[in-house]
Amino acid sequence: MESDSINREDAVYRSTVVALEGDAPGPPGGVAFMIKNKMSRCLTRKTLHRRLPCLTWLRSYNTECLLGDLVAGFTVGLMIIPQALAYGIVAGLSPSYGLYSAFIGCFVYFVLGSTMEMNMGPTAIMALMTYQYSSHGGENYAILLSFTSGIIELMAGIVNLGFLINFISQPVISGFTSAAAITIASSQLKPLFGLSLKTEGLTDTWAKVFSNLQEFRWQDLTLGFVCIVALFLLKEVRTVRWPCMDHNSRGLGQRILRKGVFYLSVGRNAIIVIIASIIAYCLDGDDQPFTITGYVEPGIPPPSLPPFSTEINNQTLTFPEIMNDLGIGVVMVPFIAILDHIAIVSAFAKGRTFDATQEIITLGIANIIGSFFGSMPTTGSLSRSAVNLTSGVRTPAGGLITGIMVLLALAFLTPCFSYIPKSTLAAVIICAVIHLIDYNILGPLWRSKKADLLPLIVTFVTCLLWGLEWGILLGIAINLSMLLYSIATPAIKVALVPPGKQHGGYVLVTPAHGVSYPSTSHIRAAIRKAGLRQAGGSLPVVIDCSFIDSADYTSAKGIKGMVDDFHLRGQILVFVAMKPRVLKTIGALHEGITVCSSFDALPEALADGETEVGLESVNNDGRCHGGDIIVSTMISTPTSDTSDAANPLLTTTTFHDQK
Repeated sequence: MESDSINREDAVYRSTVVALEGDAPGPPGGVAFMIKNKMSRCLTRKTLHRRLPCLTWLRSYNTECLLGDLVAGFTVGLMIIPQALAYGIVAGLSPSYGLYSAFIGCFVYFVLGSTMEMNMGPTAIMALMTYQYSSHGGENYAILLSFTSGIIELMAGIVNLGFLINFISQPVISGFTSAAAITIASSQLKPLFGLSLKTEGLTDTWAKVFSNLQEFRWQDLTLGFVCIVALFLLKEVRTVRWPCMDHNSRGLGQRILRKGVFYLSVGRNAIIVIIASIIAYCLDGDDQPFTITGYVEPGIPPPSLPPFSTEINNQTLTFPEIMNDLGIGVVMVPFIAILDHIAIVSAFAKGRTFDATQEIITLGIANIIGSFFGSMPTTGSLSRSAVNLTSGVRTPAGGLITGIMVLLALAFLTPCFSYIPKSTLAAVIICAVIHLIDYNILGPLWRSKKADLLPLIVTFVTCLLWGLEWGILLGIAINLSMLLYSIATPAIKVALVPPGKQHGGYVLVTPAHGVSYPSTSHIRAAIRKAGLRQAGGSLPVVIDCSFIDSADYTSAKGIKGMVDDFHLRGQILVFVAMKPRVLKTIGALHEGITVCSSFDALPEALADGETEVGLESVNNDGRCHGGDIIVSTMISTPTSDTSDAANPLLTTTTFHDQK
């Protein structure tokens, strides 16, 4: 019975291996069967709950969850309304378009979202990128950019392209976000100083602001700086240990006091905007001292199709012409949106697993639906998600409350928005983005790996001086080049093993990782050099293949040529612990290679035709004492020139066996 069980398990194992190797016959029915099978899997209950996470958490929803979501949704609503107004201005649009972008994401994430802390809507980076690509086309370009971004994000989620985000390192992300924060803050110098200027880019903004400094409005500048100081003070109010407040007390008065301090901090944007608007309203007359926002279109926007054509300067532009005007922004905006969104979800996962595909699909659907309501491109917001968490949110239903608050603001409060001073909105934006400057990463990078400073600095400087899209693309290119360089020039350890009772000594070569076509010439040159220099052209060379998991056609051809070189000069070359799939690839091109399953079988392989060679002829330092191993580490440098004189790669260190 036990034998039958073992045979069945062995049969299952063999069939699994065959299936993995691709030798199993295709499924019956071909493509039609595969499509039917895929559709049937999509309609299962498990898949339905994965794609509609609300079906899972709604079953256990209770009064406690409702209370937490109400408080968190209201708190985030106080934060998102002034931010949305400000981000609409950053995008070069009317403030109302910021509000149009602030409610659809909340409703979509309520149904499709899987992270309770996440808040979707307009962000500083999305507003800046919208301005860069659509400012010359107005709101129609921004709305269409939201639609195309949603389509690309949805397709990326469906075909599981979220893994591409893993190729963007943290230094590149930090360089990009830091440069974006400085660019956004710099763009607010104009309203902060009360200047009406048309600028493009960081350097142009600073140059024109300084050249027109004599025209600044002192009222706007004073109000703006007072608002900045007040916002920073209110942000820190929670960290102050007030003498009248006991954090350990559970009394009603103390709890009300703690909640009051909390709402004073998280609702600081709304508080400052309301106070500044009241001041501007009271001083309104023939000579308004502040530059105010002006007319904001009232009401909730009716749903309509995105503008696939538009009219600019009495000229009608078709959809292809608009796409041509948007240029690389059609790809860069959804790319950055996905990057931001997944980074925020990862930050709040705290060890929990999350479905990146579901998050990307949700982001795409939110932008597609948002474009029907006049939304600009949106993504997850780190600051609002953090406030959501600290406010005690329990489920994504907190976003439902936030979205309703935005709709109420659009329906009833838009007349009040016209009195908001632009310098106050500039102060809100500057205080919101200043924390994105990630200077804390410099110290750890310097201490851990200084080479990672290169992509960070290049990304940061290029984003500031050339453009955000080119900066992050150049940073990714440098990162990938560094990665490919490490793959193409792996570290290779070379150990000179002295004679033992069962062998006459050999040179042990251990590649650090798999053999692929970029690293073939480097590894082949390193092994050739070890065979000639340390093995003296006669001592056997043993290659430890423990870390080689795969090989391709190019690397197999290179190994075949290396084996032929060793055979021509009569030098033994043995491969140890080579995995079957690697052996299959190499054996298809060359059958005359010597392979040992383990080091225990190595002496038998070395015994065939081996003559003991004294180590004195190989090592200038003389024979090692029993048990000593001379280890030489190959430095990872290009080896296109394989001559001995061209590349002195070896350094020698003596290690002693501990017995």
